[in-house]
Amino acid sequence: MIDPRSRRHVAICLSLLVAASLSFSCDQEPQTTSRLQCDPHPEDIAVRGFAEAFTPAEPLVFGTNGPIPVLSVRALSVAPSGRLLLTDSRSFDLKVSDGEGRIVSVIGGEGEGPGEFTALMDAVFLSDDRVLALDAGRVLATLFDATGEVLGTLPLEDQLDPRAAVAIDDSTFLIGGMVTSPGEGNDMARIYSLDGSFTESFFPADQLLFDTQMIVDGVWGIALPGGSLALGLDVTPAVHLFSETGAHICTQASELPEWSQLLPRDEPVAMDQATREWIRQATLTVGAAYAGGRLFRQYRSSGPNGVSLLAEYDDDLNLQSVYTSLPGRLIGGDGQTLFFLGDESVDETRVLRFRASRT
Repeated sequence: MIDPRSRRHVAICLSLLVAASLSFSCDQEPQTTSRLQCDPHPEDIAVRGFAEAFTPAEPLVFGTNGPIPVLSVRALSVAPSGRLLLTDSRSFDLKVSDGEGRIVSVIGGEGEGPGEFTALMDAVFLSDDRVLALDAGRVLATLFDATGEVLGTLPLEDQLDPRAAVAIDDSTFLIGGMVTSPGEGNDMARIYSLDGSFTESFFPADQLLFDTQMIVDGVWGIALPGGSLALGLDVTPAVHLFSETGAHICTQASELPEWSQLLPRDEPVAMDQATREWIRQATLTVGAAYAGGRLFRQYRSSGPNGVSLLAEYDDDLNLQSVYTSLPGRLIGGDGQTLFFLGDESVDETRVLRFRASRT
């Protein structure tokens, strides 16, 4: 049997070759958005220390040893019931905990059987505590009931490298990652129904992907109140606002403070060490969440002395503030709370919780 990690490596290589061939073979006009621009950022954005505006709650501490170790939290989702869903990419499973950090169940594991994962990328709660999990290795989504039983698997046709899952409602979800359909252009988002069909592909792929012949454009997405979606590429500063059906509303194109744009290399190469160093010269989005009526986006500035910053937007993508001295990596949010991944040691993994203290 082929090792799952080897199969994942082959899948990535194939996706890169497809992306490279598309850059030369696509003669049709690329799909475009409506070109509507959101209001530009004001010139004097307030820059504040994170601790000045956010109040810490008791952190959640998970052991890395024992019968249910929490090894590496990639993402976090919060159910309306208050339960937490931890996407543990190292152990290839999902941990469900109560609001106090006690693990109440484990979903999935490494493998290729029903409910198992080869490359667990993301997972979200639906409003009734069902769980939708994204396996990028086999390019499929799995739906679990509230107890962790498999309800069904949904192949993600035409997805080359799915990165993110966003729950739109109890019957539809968005997958972020390159989608390529012959004659239909190349997009970075597709909306699916839980019956396995898809309704729309949108969010045109950035030209940088083709210029570099690599999939460097990870995509992030957040569902906003009122049925809109905020979507962005990891390597570009723009944030795009779409309706829940994929209709473009506007694009916030203003560059963020301390952002440094990645430019194509003269000679595209495979993902070797030199390429990794090249990518590190750019600013990257490293996390996004919605909490307290605001969209928050964490990004890492460039250079050897680069720091992580947190941008705060309102629902219309107007930038409100930028925060420095962040406590960790942003992994999720709920109605009022932002969750950051704190220290990961040989003994414990800490999830930090903060509430906005502003009025």
